[in-house]
Amino acid sequence: MTERLEYLEHFLDSVEFVSSGKKGSISNDKWLVSNYQSSFFTVVEKHLRNTDHRVRLETVILLTNVKERSAAPIIREMRSADNENVSSACLGYLKAIGEDDELIPELIGTLDLKRGQEFKKAAMKLASVGRREDIKDIRRIYGQVDGEMREDIKKTLLAVIGRYDDLVSKKELLLTVPVFPNENNFIIFLNSSEEYLDVRYRSKISPRKRISSDTYNNVVRGMKKIRVRMFNESDNLQDYPEELTRRYNGMVDLLAWASEDLVKKEVDWNTDPGTVCPKCGSTMVFGNDTWKCIECGYNR
Repeated sequence: MTERLEYLEHFLDSVEFVSSGKKGSISNDKWLVSNYQSSFFTVVEKHLRNTDHRVRLETVILLTNVKERSAAPIIREMRSADNENVSSACLGYLKAIGEDDELIPELIGTLDLKRGQEFKKAAMKLASVGRREDIKDIRRIYGQVDGEMREDIKKTLLAVIGRYDDLVSKKELLLTVPVFPNENNFIIFLNSSEEYLDVRYRSKISPRKRISSDTYNNVVRGMKKIRVRMFNESDNLQDYPEELTRRYNGMVDLLAWASEDLVKKEVDWNTDPGTVCPKCGSTMVFGNDTWKCIECGYNR
């Protein structure tokens, strides 16, 4: 996988070539297209405002070729404010994105109904054009299939998540397998979670100022399981009685209280107490001689 710095260096070299009169150094560079990742958009974005109109033009074409949706707000502004050539490229970008928007419902329908190569092709196409608002449908399909098909949809989901910085921090939650509505199972989950937090944690852990690292790690893992299940049940509340929604909201408050209470504990660590993930800022737990973030999976 191409590193951000490598892509930046290659892209900046291409910008210099275009500025010196070498047409197509950005827009026709197959390496820039094939190695592009959504996380590289910030590398490219600033050159939509480059003082050289040739660089702006070719940058728009590159973003069109890689189907980068994050550029849409800026390119809409450029269409009306820039020169004729750049404006024309902006129109091409917006048309391509619009065509993709029309295609998305058809792709989701294919994933719902088809199997084999048709499924795989639809998953690959949706990976390149999917939007944040499509994640709900993509996750639903992710939960309905298994084996190789689930791996195909996982790639689609990862591609869409990668286009939005605010979703990257939620990646681990979004990649969990969705829970389909089941009132009885949800009640069992609520009962056991309430007993764990409101009885066992409140009576045995909360009164203590100092806890062992094993206790801390066990509680963090327990809370993570509850948090994941809560996340995956949130879309199911519309199918449950109102009373279960009230209990769900009560569990959200209870989990928030327990999480805040746990942070205040003094922990007897067996090793370096680096409990905050340097990558996403979430809690890390220690096990098998390794620190691991419970949210993004970062190891150190």
